[in-house]
Amino acid sequence: MIILIINSIGFNNRQSEFYSFSQTNGADFLTLYIFKTNAYITLGNKEQTYIPANSFIIISPDTPYKIKTTADICLLDWIQLENRDNSEYLSSYSIASDKVYRLHGCSKTDPVFEIIMYEYYRLNSHKDEIISKSVDTLLSILSDEANTDIHTVSSPYYTQLFKIREKIHSNPSRKWTVDELCGEINLSRSYFQLLYRETFGITCINDVIECKISLAKKSLSETTCTVSSVAQMCGYDSDVHFMRQFKKITGLTPSEYRKQIVKTQKR
Repeated sequence: MIILIINSIGFNNRQSEFYSFSQTNGADFLTLYIFKTNAYITLGNKEQTYIPANSFIIISPDTPYKIKTTADICLLDWIQLENRDNSEYLSSYSIASDKVYRLHGCSKTDPVFEIIMYEYYRLNSHKDEIISKSVDTLLSILSDEANTDIHTVSSPYYTQLFKIREKIHSNPSRKWTVDELCGEINLSRSYFQLLYRETFGITCINDVIECKISLAKKSLSETTCTVSSVAQMCGYDSDVHFMRQFKKITGLTPSEYRKQIVKTQKR
């Protein structure tokens, strides 16, 4: 049995809004990431790739990469394996490195991750063997998921949909409409909305709204602009409509949110 040495590990690691992490020259390790929330990844000189929640990727040593998210919370698991020869070891599981795969969920991987975490921090003379067996089990689970047809992250319109989503996230103040967006790739309104939800795990309209609310939260936190000004800044014609959507998503009114931020900053 190959003994696998873990350099670092994170389980249910929670990062704040707009989390970003990069390895500009690549790492010295084979790194497994399991994404439990939506994120983006850039590998080497390739274009940025969207990663839907419940996905995983194993990144090769020396592959430069950057991970970022625009969600309120980034939740992920990771393991870095020290032995550089683990790339050959990985091939036995039929998992390609530097490729995103989908998961049904994390109900199978979470219990194994918990065991690995427990042993990693435990003083035990047999910990390396236990960890190696547990990692073997984890990779077997991921291999089964990776080789299930429905988990291929692909769509004939993926590139076009991704560019549209980039426009939405880059211009949250714009008054986007579904008709305008589906017209960009000549799809019917209903088919566009179906593909968008299947690709990104969120409806197009909700994605637009969440981007606007994220901009509003940033403005409320970093400026002294009035609520009415923030509403206009985020593309709302009605202050009332803005406040309703803000409270629906955050559970607070814009004024309550600002007060909460001020209290937190004073601590």
